[in-house]
Amino acid sequence: MAVSDSSGTLDEVGRLKRLAWADRRPSSVPLIIFGTLVVMYAPLVYNDLSNWAFWYWLVAGPTGFLLCAAWYRRRRTVIGVGSGTGSYVTTGVVVFAAFALVIPLWITALPTIGLALFIIAVRQRNLYLAICAASFGVFGFLASIFTFDNLLYRLAYHLGYFKASDGYFRGASTVVYVVWGVLMVVAGLIALLREVSAASA
Repeated sequence: MAVSDSSGTLDEVGRLKRLAWADRRPSSVPLIIFGTLVVMYAPLVYNDLSNWAFWYWLVAGPTGFLLCAAWYRRRRTVIGVGSGTGSYVTTGVVVFAAFALVIPLWITALPTIGLALFIIAVRQRNLYLAICAASFGVFGFLASIFTFDNLLYRLAYHLGYFKASDGYFRGASTVVYVVWGVLMVVAGLIALLREVSAASA
């Protein structure tokens, strides 16, 4: 009986170690959440509704970090292990304060969020999340100066579309943000598969 109890205890310890190891570098949740928020943002730039875009990230940016914190808190409650939520809660509050107090930050909302995620990733020693966060920030900056829109305009012109308007067409920004948001979600799903695999190994 004692041998059986000891074996069961060792199995449980092993399970908790695998869960703790898998949770050391959680990347999936923030990538899926912020990727989804970018996709939801895309319709707001269809008509260059800058004011709506500002108000969107003022709310969505901090909310994204708070959703990450809530998810990890629930995970820790359910399975007994998990990352602390402090980083995400603090970051959400700081991002909200930054957007509310420094109005011009609406122009660089995505780079600001990307930087915040990057800092969290560095603190977690999470290379995958750091790379994705840096990409998120760089994309946000390039999108804010219409780099990808211009590339789409040139592509449309060369393919023979919108010739009369030199390739310009409504919805280019929406396409850019939808594609980027979906790529972020895909990166999150890849991370999720890796985390599940590590937990079950």
